[in-house]
Amino acid sequence: MRLPYSVLRWMHRQKFSRNKLRGSKLHRWFGDGVVSKALWLPTRGSLARAWLVGFPITVVPFLPGQSILAIIAALMVRGNLLLCIALQFLSNPITAPVHLPVCYFAGELVRGRMPDSTWRLLTEDARHLLSADTVISLYLGSVVVGLIGGVVGYAVILRTWRDKPSRRDRGDESMPPFGRPRNKGD
Repeated sequence: MRLPYSVLRWMHRQKFSRNKLRGSKLHRWFGDGVVSKALWLPTRGSLARAWLVGFPITVVPFLPGQSILAIIAALMVRGNLLLCIALQFLSNPITAPVHLPVCYFAGELVRGRMPDSTWRLLTEDARHLLSADTVISLYLGSVVVGLIGGVVGYAVILRTWRDKPSRRDRGDESMPPFGRPRNKGD
């Protein structure tokens, strides 16, 4: 993925380039991790690590500061920051009617309740969902669903994502290693 030249120039003027970040407060706080290409470019490994830490944070309902926690987690495992932040927008009021019952159902199953009675209780008696006992099942289920979804997503990304080969790997002889065209006489 290449950014347009105008965006790169703007980032350089704002001191977002790798050279300008080196030696800054951010660099001192986070080290070379903040200028690592793995945080910014979508590669197979960085996307998989971002999914592995970002999805469980997304699934936990009513968690304040999800994006901040996701950024910290992505920095710790050198996952893609953009995917980790984008995942946090999966848990919103539009997805709550699907997200919360799945977490509650998984939590009830982990606590040893039978699936048919849990399903009946979930569909017929909605007032039960407002009790304090429900909160335990909801958060327990969100941890289970988050961990399973994170590990499965990690494995799927590693198996299916193919990194774009570099020019050297493709054997493209028309472009020299430094990017300028060769003269016929060279």
